[in-house]
Amino acid sequence: MARPVILLTRPEASSHKMARIWSDRFGHDVSFCISPLMRITFEPKLPDLEGIKTLIFTSVNGVAGYINAGGPRNLPCYTVGDVTARAAKDAGLQAISAGGDAESLIRLILADDAQGPMLHLRGAHARGEIAERLSMQGCPVAQTIIYTQHDIPLNTEAKALLDGTAPVLLPVFSPRSALLLGSGPMQAPTYVIAMSGTVAGSVRFNYEHCTIAAHPDFESVTMALAALLDSKPWEANTTRSV
Repeated sequence: MARPVILLTRPEASSHKMARIWSDRFGHDVSFCISPLMRITFEPKLPDLEGIKTLIFTSVNGVAGYINAGGPRNLPCYTVGDVTARAAKDAGLQAISAGGDAESLIRLILADDAQGPMLHLRGAHARGEIAERLSMQGCPVAQTIIYTQHDIPLNTEAKALLDGTAPVLLPVFSPRSALLLGSGPMQAPTYVIAMSGTVAGSVRFNYEHCTIAAHPDFESVTMALAALLDSKPWEANTTRSV
């Protein structure tokens, strides 16, 4: 059987970065196909930051959009996870990571009794209702759309891959990405690595198996991918799920 292919569907820059990291990690065990499902465009201007004490970022793109719009670097921020925190710190911001998902972010901000008013810089498509939920619990949070995710169909290479016979390892990082992948059918034996249970629940296409990462972060997805490559389930008989 042909060696497995990792299909990367995050925006262009993120997919190429993951391919570099995983190529170094897994060497010649895999090949890659990059087919972004979204293209990111940033808003050129920020809203009035007068009175804002703390920022909230729930993605690397939020950080990039803030910096792209000339946001000041002297405001502290909370981030949903460690990857976003690293992006914020690399940009010169003081970042505190919730190390997980929207729920852990809300819990951390409330537990810290963080200073407000706060500003959540997010994409046009977002989940979790972070600003609304924090505001309802006495922590005033405004929100602004700092970037937009534009849908892109799978490219010819990705479609051919999913219609082929080689095993496809498909990391899925968001419910939106899962939905954009459609409902199939996919002919290739496909192994999904979902960042969370919510992401897994949004998958509509057929697959051989779906692994849910232990934690909703890139490191846990990498560990789940490594476990798949070690076990090589495509070399045994499997039952396809829908």
